[in-house]
Amino acid sequence: MRLPFELDPQIIHHIIYSQAGSIGKAIIELLMNSVDANASSVQLSLSREGFVCCDDGHGFASREDVVRYFGRFGTPHSDGDAVYGRFRLGRGQIMAHAKTVWRSAAWMMTVDTRTMGYHYDLEVLDAALHGCEISGEWYERLTDMELMTALQEVRDLVRYTSLCVELNGQQITRDPRAEHWDAEDEFAWYRAKADGAVSIYNLGVLVRHDPGHIWGAGGLIVSKQAISLNVSRTEILRKTCKVWKSIAKKFGQMADQMAARLGDHRKTEARRERCARALLAGEASMAIAYCEEEVVTLLPGKRHVSLAEFLRKCRYSHNKQQGGQFAVVDSALDVPKGEAIAREGIAVIVHPATLDRFGCYNAQDFVDCVGRIHINLHRDVEQAGTTFWGLGSLYVPRLIAFSTLRDAFVERTCIVSEAATLDRETRRAWTALRWCLQHYGALCTGARATRGGHTRGGKTLHILLGSSNAAEAWTDGSSYIAIDATIVRRLKSSPMRTASYIFSLIEHEIAHEGDSLECGHDEAFYQRFHDLNLRHSEQRQRYMHMWMMKYTTSLETEGKRTRGEIWRERYLVDRAGNGREQRGLPRLIEDVSGDPVVLDSPADENMAFIGRINASLSGLSAETTSPDWPSVLERAASDQALIAGPQLAEPCLQSAVQRASGAGDR
Repeated sequence: MRLPFELDPQIIHHIIYSQAGSIGKAIIELLMNSVDANASSVQLSLSREGFVCCDDGHGFASREDVVRYFGRFGTPHSDGDAVYGRFRLGRGQIMAHAKTVWRSAAWMMTVDTRTMGYHYDLEVLDAALHGCEISGEWYERLTDMELMTALQEVRDLVRYTSLCVELNGQQITRDPRAEHWDAEDEFAWYRAKADGAVSIYNLGVLVRHDPGHIWGAGGLIVSKQAISLNVSRTEILRKTCKVWKSIAKKFGQMADQMAARLGDHRKTEARRERCARALLAGEASMAIAYCEEEVVTLLPGKRHVSLAEFLRKCRYSHNKQQGGQFAVVDSALDVPKGEAIAREGIAVIVHPATLDRFGCYNAQDFVDCVGRIHINLHRDVEQAGTTFWGLGSLYVPRLIAFSTLRDAFVERTCIVSEAATLDRETRRAWTALRWCLQHYGALCTGARATRGGHTRGGKTLHILLGSSNAAEAWTDGSSYIAIDATIVRRLKSSPMRTASYIFSLIEHEIAHEGDSLECGHDEAFYQRFHDLNLRHSEQRQRYMHMWMMKYTTSLETEGKRTRGEIWRERYLVDRAGNGREQRGLPRLIEDVSGDPVVLDSPADENMAFIGRINASLSGLSAETTSPDWPSVLERAASDQALIAGPQLAEPCLQSAVQRASGAGDR
């Protein structure tokens, strides 16, 4: 006996509530229904209490249409009678958010799922209404934030629809034909950018934002033909939709061209993530990606390196053997501590952004990824005949627990006395330099130079000598910047290069715009640092020259012999300047010998001020004994083995790691 499938009444609950996402998504379903009703415009208003949506479409033709198409979920559209609709399910989303009243032609339908259940009241209007009007009262009154979010979401979702949509009296839709695009064909309009997500619009309605790693670039796609979507219209049927396959092929080529234009000197995060996923998938040319693509980020400084370079550093970095091991910072909050540990050369430290790039949830997952990539590399060489000379040297590095290193590492940060820390010659150079740096720091924080040579405005940041195993420089953002004595001592042997580096440290600390000991480096920081460096490059050179004049002048007053790098620099500047003046040209660098910054005497150390700063620092004194790092590293390896024990007990995973590790022993 052949029997038909039956539809349980509870499926209506599923259609209404399980489809329901955001209010913006529910409103978009109404707008798409307006397009399917051949409307030319929609007036939409949203408030904290409810909404009203009016269109000039054809509406319902008869009572039978209301019963069949409004009262029944799942009635399919005929081919060609709708742009977006497939099974008349989308209108259910708004019913989960609000009590709604639908008016069209001579009919009014009232829906209140919280009091009426899954029924609706059908009434006859006194006067027929052209088009369709839907009004609703939210079940929960919106907050200001929820309303603003819904408004912005609606703007984004219908940006390129053919329908003219007015939201609270303002038109929010655009005609894609009037905009500039990087490419266009019969399937879509295309725009590519170096980074970010790829926004995909199906006939002008936003479907999703593809992560940049899928394409290796960001951009925008607005289709001209309908893309096949799942029932909730949140995902593309990528394997079966012919329109999407043509669009994907075109945009994939554009993404590759974008990467080629950027070249190897600028590798975006989207490209790094895409390459990481390609290595895990064992895609073609993975041997090249393994050696050249920067998929691992190391501390300090967020340096991006290839997997091959990462393995080399796990063996040898910071001028010492690393034992084929590494640690991964567990949380972004621990990045500053990871920077300090890496800077000391204690261990190879991986930035947590690497885990996100490979789709890992913890550090052990990343180790497993390295093992799988090595297996893929072996398979590529054996089956495809790819040339890879380092196959025999592959190995999976040993993961050690970062938490153990973090707990053992004691930050030793304090301000020290110049007289007790520096020899006489270095102190002379440093005293002249810190005076110029103080004026330069004021300029970098908004001061302006006066005619007399002094600065007015900005912050008065005292430049101090410090001792730290956690940073080369640090600041509280308001009163001082400290430079580590290890850096300052280089003024004696390499004064010009060291002074230039210290000027960069000043810009670096000012770019933090606050306390730099407990913060990392985000994209906003790098942008500020970049802007400071360019904006003040001229003044930076001028203050470098003033320091050189102040330093050499102080030497001349004591009858010091003219020798060394600093003297040669001054001699060349003076000689070039004199030669240009003889030909009626301005000096190569202005004569600053009469500038007050050069002539004034630097202030002496304020020991009371230094004492207050040391009292406020949370780190211990510079004399604190360092731990026995070889023992700590062994303990970190043991701790990580305890953490990863249950994971490594899985037979197939353990086998994969062992096979990959064994390749390095042959």
